[in-house]
Amino acid sequence: MIVKTLRFKDTKEFVHILEGGVMGTSEIPDVLADTASIEALKKYFETYDPEKEVDYDNLEVVEYDLIEVGKVGADIRNKLSAPKGLAELVKEYFDPNNKELQPKIEKYLLESVEATKNAVDYLANLL
Repeated sequence: MIVKTLRFKDTKEFVHILEGGVMGTSEIPDVLADTASIEALKKYFETYDPEKEVDYDNLEVVEYDLIEVGKVGADIRNKLSAPKGLAELVKEYFDPNNKELQPKIEKYLLESVEATKNAVDYLANLL
């Protein structure tokens, strides 16, 4: 799940705005609204705490990918079904007892190769 969060540019620490406009840091992101921006943050402090000095040049609103517990494992298991299917098709294709089925299996082999390439690309970019 992609969320927006605030962090310092230099240290990459996540910033939490606490009650009263107090800013704290953490290694854990503070989930912000989808409409969050530096401009909105400036407006907040101008409205609620105009005396507070904030170095906006060192702050950035970034998108952060939160990974739910168990989701990565489920994604990996799901994406491994294409390579497993490809392996089974190759095994059937080269089985000497299936000579008459080889032309039919070829079509599925080509589809399975494409699905396997997509699954491998997905897994390579997962983490």
